Amino acid sequence: MSIALPESGKVTVLLSTYNGSKYLQQQLDSLYVQTHPNIRILVRDDGSSDATLAILKNEQAKGRLELLEGHGNLGAALSFFELLKAAAATDTEYVAFCDQDDVWHPDKIARAVTKLSGVADDRPAMYCSRLELVDEKLEHTGYTALPKKVGFGNALVDSVATGCTIVLNREAVRLLAGNLPGNVVIHDWWCYLVVSCFGQVIFDETATLKYRQHGANAIGVAANAYSRFARKYRRFFGSGEGHRWMSEQAATLFDIFKDNIPLRNRQILEKFVAARSSLHRRVQLAFSRKIWRQKWMDDSLLRLLILLGRY
Repeated sequence: MSIALPESGKVTVLLSTYNGSKYLQQQLDSLYVQTHPNIRILVRDDGSSDATLAILKNEQAKGRLELLEGHGNLGAALSFFELLKAAAATDTEYVAFCDQDDVWHPDKIARAVTKLSGVADDRPAMYCSRLELVDEKLEHTGYTALPKKVGFGNALVDSVATGCTIVLNREAVRLLAGNLPGNVVIHDWWCYLVVSCFGQVIFDETATLKYRQHGANAIGVAANAYSRFARKYRRFFGSGEGHRWMSEQAATLFDIFKDNIPLRNRQILEKFVAARSSLHRRVQLAFSRKIWRQKWMDDSLLRLLILLGRY
């Protein structure tokens, strides 16, 4: 089925690379054949030591992409934030995040623009979608699970938005780029948190790209139940302060936006942050239905972690 394209819709694809030469050209080629007609590709390299920069400069010489100056290693989140700030300074109407090792379906951007174009111009909105999982050779292995419900109460404790599927409208770009945190675990979760707090999140149940799983994935999807359990255990029960990602990110959101947060979400956020230092409030939060994760097992684990103060 063909998708009706809005008459306008400048899209800037933001690609952060790091030692990605093995699969980079395939990803770039999938960007060049997008059915949406008005796409600019902006790339920042995060300090690659392989042939990544050579590939990018060759593509830049052909006029296919623009390379942002400055190639120091910032890490994925801050590298994408640098790209986001650069895009915000242009007249682009939409911004899309892109990883270096996937392959996009030809109508990925067209689907996102079509859905986002129905949102009022003054309302921040974010599009994200399901993923088709593939192996190193792009052979299909499955799909990611569909979320039951998206929203701010979920964004506080979980993220349904994989970065490479995210497309932001102009108002979301303005909101995010003008209020960037100094430190955040990962850019896609932060975007989901902020946009769900102030605007609208659209989740597309149709997979829009081939999400390649390989040994060098920066994050990737856990391959089996054991891997998923091991990842959760390390995150929440390991040593150090990494287990407090959720509450620290929520506190950062509160510090940055303060009184501008809509009242309903502000009340949830205040309770979420305050519970870190009060057992009574943790008990209340643990039994609250205003926060939720997508899977019942994860949701049950979340409530245990809240009671233990490890959230």
